[in-house]
Amino acid sequence: MMKVLLLGFGKIAYMPYMNFYLDALKERDIQFELIYWDRDGKSDAEVPQRISKAYKFEEHLEEQLPFKKKLKYFAKYRRFALNVLKNNSYDRIIVLHTTPGLTLLDYLVRKYKGRYLLDFRDVSYEYIPVYHKLVGILSKNSAVTFVSSNAFRKFLPTEKNVMTIHNYLEDSLNHKMLRKQDARERNAIRISYWGLVRQVDVNKKLMDALGNDPRFELHYYGRMQQDGRDMEQYARGKKYNNVFFHGAYMPTDRYEFAKNTDMIHNVYDCGHTTGNAMGNKYYDGIIFGIPQICTVGSHMGDVVTERQVGMAVSLDSNNMADEIWAYYHNIDWEKFEVKCEDALESVLNEQKMTKARLLAFIG
Repeated sequence: MMKVLLLGFGKIAYMPYMNFYLDALKERDIQFELIYWDRDGKSDAEVPQRISKAYKFEEHLEEQLPFKKKLKYFAKYRRFALNVLKNNSYDRIIVLHTTPGLTLLDYLVRKYKGRYLLDFRDVSYEYIPVYHKLVGILSKNSAVTFVSSNAFRKFLPTEKNVMTIHNYLEDSLNHKMLRKQDARERNAIRISYWGLVRQVDVNKKLMDALGNDPRFELHYYGRMQQDGRDMEQYARGKKYNNVFFHGAYMPTDRYEFAKNTDMIHNVYDCGHTTGNAMGNKYYDGIIFGIPQICTVGSHMGDVVTERQVGMAVSLDSNNMADEIWAYYHNIDWEKFEVKCEDALESVLNEQKMTKARLLAFIG
């Protein structure tokens, strides 16, 4: 039996993308093991049944800490993961983020060159030249690198072993166009965000644009670390009675609040990380049939505009509320749903090729 390690760097609930590998390889005779990191000591999702053994690293870490202050935690993670690796022999390793790969770069290149797959899930510190170079080494020595956004390709030294992996949950496909089950026309447009609640400055601008405007409701679903707490305090201080914070959720909870969402808040700054990302809410939008709001100049903003499945706004616009209101009320819903289906078909076709490459990697 083949033995495969999933090398994770977060809680199980926040790594739903690992299910792509478990689902795609369900017919193979594989013993899966997992390393994951419980960063806050709060409740987590269950370990997937396909995983025979899970190694939990427990160390509290605030996401907003500067990179230098995180290094001591990364060093502790390295010691923990090395202990697992040295006490086991794996046929393949699937690295679920660049950061755990870099904490173990020397070991992976020395012991598993050509036998690990790199899932380039998100950009982080590639703006640091040394970090950028090390990511290149990690990718070049992998059997294949899957990027979750085509914008990430510019950070890699070669395209030869790079393919795109799309960040949606297979179960979501059982809920296609769920939003059309209810009326599209409402007195107030309900705009919903889901995920880690972050980016205070961006959301202050959005709250200021929509706060106490009776045409809108703004809802936040997700973990509340310091950014989220600051945002909630800001909304209370401004007495915005149409801004709501609902707290953490499990992945399947999305189906319930998506049914009541008119537009998806996919607005981030155009910085190094979020400006290049392809977030999972993009896929939720085209699967569930919900238009989304992105940022002008971001990769997602370019994609939703080109695909005609949402709009891109400028965070500095003085007329953002009017622009959103006008966009929503000018949507031809039949055409919009066709555009969502076209975008989803493109994603699914590309995902088939990625799955085929994964199967070849496993052998």
